[in-house]
This record gives sequence, C-alpha cells and structure tokens, in this order.
Amino acid sequence: MKKLLLIGFLVMVISANIYAASMQAPSIGAKATGMSGAFTAVADDPSSLYWNPAGLGMCEGTMLMKGNAFIIPVAYYEVENADKEKNITPVQIIPNCFFTHDLNDSFSFGLGYYSPFGLKQIWKDDSELRYNSTRSEIWLNTLQIGVSYKIYDNLFVGGGIGKNFAKLRSKSFVLFRAIPPLVPNPVDGYVKLSGEDEGYSGSIGFLWEASPQWKIGGVWRSQTEINFEGELDLKYPDEYEHPLIGLNRDEDDFTLDFTFPASASLGVAYNPTDRLLLSGQVDWTNWSVIDTLEVELDTVDDLEFVRDWKDRYSFRLGAEYEVNPKFTVRGGYMWDPSPVPEDTLDPLMFDLSTNRFSLGASFRFWKLDIDAAYSLAQGIKREAEDSENIPATDGDYWGYSHMFEVSTTYRF
Repeated sequence: MKKLLLIGFLVMVISANIYAASMQAPSIGAKATGMSGAFTAVADDPSSLYWNPAGLGMCEGTMLMKGNAFIIPVAYYEVENADKEKNITPVQIIPNCFFTHDLNDSFSFGLGYYSPFGLKQIWKDDSELRYNSTRSEIWLNTLQIGVSYKIYDNLFVGGGIGKNFAKLRSKSFVLFRAIPPLVPNPVDGYVKLSGEDEGYSGSIGFLWEASPQWKIGGVWRSQTEINFEGELDLKYPDEYEHPLIGLNRDEDDFTLDFTFPASASLGVAYNPTDRLLLSGQVDWTNWSVIDTLEVELDTVDDLEFVRDWKDRYSFRLGAEYEVNPKFTVRGGYMWDPSPVPEDTLDPLMFDLSTNRFSLGASFRFWKLDIDAAYSLAQGIKREAEDSENIPATDGDYWGYSHMFEVSTTYRF
C-alpha cells in the first residue's frame, strides 16, 4: 500500500512542479522590464551582467543597482461538470542587486544576485485540483561575477560565472480508500515535498557598436544541472490513525534530477535620433532538456515520467524616448510561446502562450536613477485533451499576470 501511495503522489508532483516558460523571469531590472526585455543590445545599466555581460563596458565609473519585482499571477482552470477554479497565490516579491566598476579603459567588472527562474502557485485545499497539487514553489537564485573587455573602441566581449541555489517545495492531497467498518468512506491525506541543491552556470556575450546609430548584441547562457535532494512526508488522515490500521505518519528521502535550460539571445538597437532608441530581440530557450524525469526513492523502485517539452523562440520589441535629461519613458512588447504540449499540461503550473505589454519611466536627479515599470502578460486560453497526467488534467486553462518593478541605481 505504501508503494502505491508514493507512486501516485510522485505522478502528481512531476505533473505539477516542474514548470515551463512561466517560471522563467520575463525580465530583470526595471529599465529592461519597461522595454519588455529587449535589452541584449542595449545593456547599459548594471543588470547587463544578466542580459549581456559584454555590456558591463557600457557602465561608466562605479554603479550600485537594487531592485524588486512584484508579481501578481492570476490563473483559472475549468473542467466539465465542475466549478471554475481560481488560484490564491499571493503577491511574489523577487529581489535583485548588481554592482559594477570599470577597472580601466578596457576592463570592467560586475557582481550580481538575481533570480532567473522562480515562481509560486497556490490553490485552495478543497479545490478539485487538490489531488494534482495545492502548493508548489521552485526557485533558482544566482550569485554571478562577470567581466567585460573592450577589444576595439566599438567592440566589447564579456562573460560571467554563477553559483546557483535551487529550492523545491510542494503539497498535494491523496485520496485514501475506505476500510469498513473502521473508515466507512474515502478520506483525504496529504504529501509534502521539500528539497534543495546547488549548481553552476556561465554566460558569454558580445556587444558591437556598428555605427553611431546601430548596436548589435548577443549572449549565450548555459544550463544549470540540479540534483534535488530532500524529504517526502506522507500524512495519513486522522481516521487512518486507528490502532487496528496501524498507520500514522511516513517519511522517505528522494532525489530528482532537473535541468534549468540553456538560452541564447540576439538583439539590435537603433537610435534614429539622439532622444529615441528602438530595440528588437530574439530569444531561444532549450526547453527540450525537460524530456524524461527520473525520481529515486529509498524504499521504492525508480520512476520515470515523460514531459516532452519543446524548444521555443520568443520575440521582443522595445522603445525608449528621452523627454528631457532627467525624464525618460519606455514601452515594449513580447511574444512568449508555450513549450508544453497539451497532453502534459497541468492545472497547477500550467503554461500558456502569452502576449506581454510593458510601460516604464526613469527619473534622474543628483547621482541617483529611479526606474519603474509595469508589465501585463495576457495568456491565450488553451484546452487540454487526452492528458497523460495522473490524475488526468484535461480542461480549459487561462490566466494573466501583473508585474511591477522598481530599481534604483546610484552612481559613485
């Protein structure tokens, strides 16, 4: 019985907690967010350590940037003959911090801490979705160091190495069978999963000022291999604590190998006038590394689950206009297609193709820049059929999210 319960739970966990593009940070830094992340060829503030480390050479002097993103996710799931479900996920606060310094005319240095992947999703404990999962969190926080070198007056190259810290949390319910006369009806218990690990990643990029009006930039970011290790807690319902049943609480250790995917970006930036900047960018993410996931438990046989995600290209456009030397406005658009096939789409961390619209502004006074941005991601409704998940997750999926971000940059 124990083995069957754990296998059933792991099917739910694997279906619900390994996220797709919705877990990938759409942008880092309020200036970039205001342009929907079309920033690889711009890369002129300390967040360039993430966007394109070659851009560290565009950061003059010494700069310290601190920011926070506030994300409000709204998700819906509906299946025939049941009420529509809405998530109850609270506002998520995602911080970032960057420091840059130009060592000399050719070398620049950067240090940063940020979250390239991470999301939380919560549904009600009495939801129809509780047997899939009711709570899930996955995070990858990165501490990165990078350098930029100016090969020529108009050509920069750069790279970075990051230490990554990953965490995974989950809770889902399990329906326990009736055992007459002690337990006359089926009852709910729940399972919690908690694990963490550390890994490494790297990035390399270039930035070429092809002319006074044009810049071209590119970056590649490596994948991060994570081997989650932690504890699985199985809580039997109170009815099962009867002495004649002999069950109370069970625990097990688990390991789960997971790869946060590699990505690459190529962008251009154009200044038609001194005050106007236009940028465009294509991103590729190697989501197909999330194919077959293997789970190891101490007391049961290894398990395999097929995810079959697909590599995807996303597209970004951004614009910036300097109203005056102290005030700048921005706008942007991003198309972000989902990599998840419909037969492995999940109601907890479901992924939708999204249209993302952004607005932003900067205020400069003394040695301080204050950047603010707002982004709306509107998901395109999907219908999943013939689900391979257990329990099945057929149904309609839709949702949207609000993202507010504020960054302050001090120039020493």
